[in-house]
Amino acid sequence: MNASSASEATRLNLVEALHGAQSIAIIGASNVGTKASGRTQRYLRRYGFQGRIYPVNPNSPTVQGEVAYPSVSALPEVPDIVVIVLPATAIEQAVRECGEAGASLAIVFASGFAEMGEEGAKAQELVVQAARSTGIRVLGPNSVGAVSFGNSVITTFMTGVDQDRFEPEDHKIGFVSQSGAMGGFILNLAQSQHIGVGTFISTGNEADLALPEVMQQLVDEGETKVLLAYVEGVRDGEAFTDALASALDAGIPVGLLKVGRSERGAHAAASHTGTLAGSDVVFDGLFREHGAQRAESVEDLLDLARVFSSPRRPKGNGVSIVTLSGGAGVLMTDIAEDLGLSIFAWDEPWQARLQEVLPTFAATGNPIDVTGAIAADLMILDDAVRIALENPDTDQAIVLLGNLEPEEDAICALLLERAAKSDKPLLVTWVGGSGKPQKVLSAGGLPTFTDPARTMRAAAASVRWAMTKQQRELERGECLPVAGIKAARELIQEAEGTGTITLDEVISKRVVEAVGISVVEESQAHSAENTADAAYSMGYPVVVKLLSDEVPHKSELGVVRMGLRDRAAVLEAVASILDIAASHGVTDRRLVVQRQLDNDIEIILGTSQDDTFGTTVLVGIGGVSAEVLPDVQVRLAPVSVAEARRMIEALRGVKLLRGVRGRRGVDEGALAESIARLSSLAAALSESILSIDLNPLLVLEDGRPVAVDALVVLRPSVD
Repeated sequence: MNASSASEATRLNLVEALHGAQSIAIIGASNVGTKASGRTQRYLRRYGFQGRIYPVNPNSPTVQGEVAYPSVSALPEVPDIVVIVLPATAIEQAVRECGEAGASLAIVFASGFAEMGEEGAKAQELVVQAARSTGIRVLGPNSVGAVSFGNSVITTFMTGVDQDRFEPEDHKIGFVSQSGAMGGFILNLAQSQHIGVGTFISTGNEADLALPEVMQQLVDEGETKVLLAYVEGVRDGEAFTDALASALDAGIPVGLLKVGRSERGAHAAASHTGTLAGSDVVFDGLFREHGAQRAESVEDLLDLARVFSSPRRPKGNGVSIVTLSGGAGVLMTDIAEDLGLSIFAWDEPWQARLQEVLPTFAATGNPIDVTGAIAADLMILDDAVRIALENPDTDQAIVLLGNLEPEEDAICALLLERAAKSDKPLLVTWVGGSGKPQKVLSAGGLPTFTDPARTMRAAAASVRWAMTKQQRELERGECLPVAGIKAARELIQEAEGTGTITLDEVISKRVVEAVGISVVEESQAHSAENTADAAYSMGYPVVVKLLSDEVPHKSELGVVRMGLRDRAAVLEAVASILDIAASHGVTDRRLVVQRQLDNDIEIILGTSQDDTFGTTVLVGIGGVSAEVLPDVQVRLAPVSVAEARRMIEALRGVKLLRGVRGRRGVDEGALAESIARLSSLAAALSESILSIDLNPLLVLEDGRPVAVDALVVLRPSVD
């Protein structure tokens, strides 16, 4: 391979190279096919790769029956993919030689780099420099490789593909894993269950190619129908967000098994919002916003692949259940309610249609209990499924069966035919029996499960994705063009000029009020008499607090007094507050008096800075349980009013906000607008603002949320 051919080589991206590879070089290839350095070549031939394989081994004229070459520069052409199976000490030079030869992609298996500590990180940086200086892309190091079953490109040393139990299927499911071992386990399990994960990529240490970019490539390539990922952490939050957004726009469902619930940095201690908005909560909010479905286990991840492999999507949350067990129908209904699915009541005309075809003792409501009579007459099952799918209120149908081994083949054929004739999703739960129906139905593209709970979780995930996709297409909500940013910036710049980091409560409220967020009526005071006069003018009852740049969290110091109903009570409260402040060495001892608002709802609203994703906004149910059982929703800022509404709707305690037992509810439109305005403020001034806490917001008689306490924390100045 001469220099001119190398310079003319087309440099493809990773996914393009995998799916279009015609030539693969293996540097360090071994004659021993059972060794890690020999498996890639053996796998390529075992699975029928039709392209050209170039073993590179200077010590042998042939490797596993193929002509071997002494170096990559001696190859007759520029390979589409180079697999490097050398030890860590030889990787830098090998990557440089491959890049200089014009190769587009190197897959590096070797470990012993950044995962090993400081010295390993230095060695990895040298590999990165070699790649960047020559233009080659690197997958790894510490990667188990990549697989494209569609064209038999098996560039891996995983033992998970060293088997004879299954012939790989490619259902255009792409799977990216940051864990090589777990990725290999999941790939093997998926193929064993006829879940056609056709493209698998292990990102390893991500010295160059990282999970977000690989996900984006799978979306952009145009063939991916479902995208799965095993995620341990993300360094480029913007790229990861863009990949999720692109997948939703392209109509590609995403299933993620995200592990590692990391702690926040030390700066969160200054912010209640930052403490609640731990990075895992940020991931949850990001997934919700972009329709990505989070799996809690390997089983959940594969179930997401099952349900999303079907091209049919529900248009709503209405579910019709056809079952031969009344008890199972009750179980599935209970689970459905917890998941937000609607097992709706069939109206009389549609029940009448069922009564025409079902035994007189069958239940024709929903769930539809066809009873064990189907064992003698399969047309009962066929008619029930057909009518369930024809019902206009059915968005997806679920069939629950069990055992029935003598009838398995006939039922499978019936269900596959019925599913093919409908544009609505049909899911099957088959409990017990030989296990054959799951294989047959899954192979035929009909999502099939062995546990009712798994079926319902998959059905709910399908609804959530479809609803997010519909909302994205209908709303395209824009973030508010918030007036007042300039005024808020001026207030912050004034504070920065004094060297303060935490703004006092009054200044903090002025900052958020500048962008249109309602705040409680209040007045500053510098003495007991000033405070008492202000309280009288405002009208009792009132709240009196210490106002000090030195005390960001007043309740912890005990310098808040509520329910003050006369002048004497105010004066007594002031004396107590000032004594406590003095005893703690507080020199800035101002006071603020506020009109007291009494209601049963406390709302937390705030923003913070996530180390990976940047500015985030949080809304949650406040009160004494907020830190014990947090009920919050987090999104990346800024958010539209439409997305803010979805944040409110996603709160577990949303019914509390809507008023229960005659209690006052919040104006959700006004709350959503407050969320959007605060998010725009924090995003616009992210260079200055570290966090904002409005805790709590209370609700006025007209339902409008009002901030009664506020804390703005600024970023420390960098000298």
